[in-house]
Amino acid sequence: MFGNFETRLVQLSGQIYAIDQQMVRSFVIVGKQAALCIDAGVVPADFAGMISSVTRFPVACCLTHTDGDHTANLHAFSRVYIHPSERPLLTPDRYSDGTEIVRVSERDCFDLGGIQLKVVACPGHTPGSIALLDEKHGILFSGDTISYGPVYLFGEHRNLDDYIESLHKLQGMAAEGKFDTIYPSHNTCPVPASIISDLIACAEGIRDGSLKGRPAEMGRPGTEDVMLYTCGKCGIYR
Repeated sequence: MFGNFETRLVQLSGQIYAIDQQMVRSFVIVGKQAALCIDAGVVPADFAGMISSVTRFPVACCLTHTDGDHTANLHAFSRVYIHPSERPLLTPDRYSDGTEIVRVSERDCFDLGGIQLKVVACPGHTPGSIALLDEKHGILFSGDTISYGPVYLFGEHRNLDDYIESLHKLQGMAAEGKFDTIYPSHNTCPVPASIISDLIACAEGIRDGSLKGRPAEMGRPGTEDVMLYTCGKCGIYR
């Protein structure tokens, strides 16, 4: 399904690392008492080796959602956290027999010691998409919900109305000062919270028909009718 992608570990700050696989990135957040990996990549790689090079703590994985470009290395983890609405989409062939699958929901919190990551439900891209909020440092790890994109909103399990509602929710949180910086899984990282306005305009323009798209020309079977809609620096495939 996916091609060959170079994998590299990049330190983004003193406590945040990205496992970058060119088309997608996972994050490793290292606290004073524990660490957490957000998502598990698009192609098999030595996730365990890279993570052990930056922390001695046992590391679990929290999935922002279950698309295949986020789950290729789940075998590296003995515990995987996932939103209940996403659980039916995670098939057993994508993780090891001994992996413990733990459900997390809105307001659950990963306390890593000096860093707290709060679960924020943001359905739309998938039914159980989540983001993780580090309110102390003003950072949101957004998965695929927020990025310059293009954000995928075509095919199974996508819901435009839910996506718009989630964007308004996150925009409100940013306005309340809960975060001002976003670490997306795709495209440029980090990005400012102000890009949420462009995504809202784009998604609402698709919904009400006021925004005109152009053929996405993705070059993959089943995507012949997908259109690309843009607003500012942001795009949505629909």
